Amino acid sequence: MLSRGMILLGALLLMGCGQDLLDGRPLDTEAAEPAAAGLDPDRLQRLDDYIAGQIESGQIAGAQVMLARHDLVVHNEVFGFRDLHEEAAVSHDTLWRIYSMTKPVTSVAAMMLLEEGHFELDDPLSEHLPEYGEMMVWNDGDPVPAENPITIRHLFTHSAGFSYGFTEEGVDALYREAELFASEDLAAFSERLAEQPLLFEPGSRWHYGVATDVLGRLVEVVSGHSLDRFLGERLFEPLGMVDTFFEVPEDKRERLGTQHRLNPESSVLEEVPDGSLAGIRWQNVQLLSGGGGLVSTADDYMRFARMLLNGGALEGVRILSPKTVAWMTRNHLPAGMEPAHGVYGQGDSIGFGLGFAVVDDAAHWSGVVATEGEYWWGGAAGTLFWADPEYEVIGILMLQRFDAQPIRQTVRTLVNAAIE
Repeated sequence: MLSRGMILLGALLLMGCGQDLLDGRPLDTEAAEPAAAGLDPDRLQRLDDYIAGQIESGQIAGAQVMLARHDLVVHNEVFGFRDLHEEAAVSHDTLWRIYSMTKPVTSVAAMMLLEEGHFELDDPLSEHLPEYGEMMVWNDGDPVPAENPITIRHLFTHSAGFSYGFTEEGVDALYREAELFASEDLAAFSERLAEQPLLFEPGSRWHYGVATDVLGRLVEVVSGHSLDRFLGERLFEPLGMVDTFFEVPEDKRERLGTQHRLNPESSVLEEVPDGSLAGIRWQNVQLLSGGGGLVSTADDYMRFARMLLNGGALEGVRILSPKTVAWMTRNHLPAGMEPAHGVYGQGDSIGFGLGFAVVDDAAHWSGVVATEGEYWWGGAAGTLFWADPEYEVIGILMLQRFDAQPIRQTVRTLVNAAIE
């Protein structure tokens, strides 16, 4: 393990350094001075100092922060190490496991197909995936027939009744027994999942689960292509996202760093091997997890986020219509339903759109300073993106540590404080 002093020295030496080209395409490094886009450089220094301090104190190994305002990338800094043992520094082309930041990507893919008329949001899911035609609902251990069908809207909004299998009880225990994420492909995953009871009646609650993986399967069935092919041809290539994939190519694997968790007893960073979370891995990939399987770079994800904040288009390439993006980033949960307390919401302040959390009432959110209409999502290993339509700000935070929510919230606070 490297000393904290060595880590901090690496962090300070690396800030702002990086290659100029990415696979032949100019890297989206600073395109404008922060002040020209209405961000205070001195206050942004607080952000950089905070990240460097987290590295010095041993909370994280390395990170990257990328900010844009008014469609100009104005801040792109790298810190620390992507691999502590190898002393490999974070660079601007470091590959990050983005886990659930895959969900907005899969959601956009599905909305592309909706725009083409392949389905409607309130279609019963079984019209396209017949295995969901006769679902059961968990009732204190006694499954009973569901009264209502799962709709496609329920997949987008995590209100279908699916869970994630993270606990040892009830429906989660059945998920574990079924070894969902050991499925050979999304078709097998979907068939296994449909055999399990739902946690609740479709449309009655919000519960974070594998719904977006099912949405990925819907993309495959409707488009006639595997999820990776559809994303590659219809989304990544048009947007110039050259480093986003499920399977990390052999010639790029050295750019993928290690992921960590703080030891609860020693508070020392410990490496977490691939496959530890739901069996998701990035080599010899079988299951294309539309809910958590992608690897990406800050540069690539910024291009994706800029497309969204620009109303569905980037650099002359249109992915979605402005009206569709506006629809996706509104709250689609019915009154009285909100993301579970302790996850992303409190009361009616936070809603959920078609693939994102959405701020409905900024004054009563217990998270950070925010504005109504802001939308975001993060990944299990500490990654985060958010977009603020009112102030035209996009933030991308990349790091690889589980249970990093306090760091993510502080980063958003520091960025918001720099807006002029």
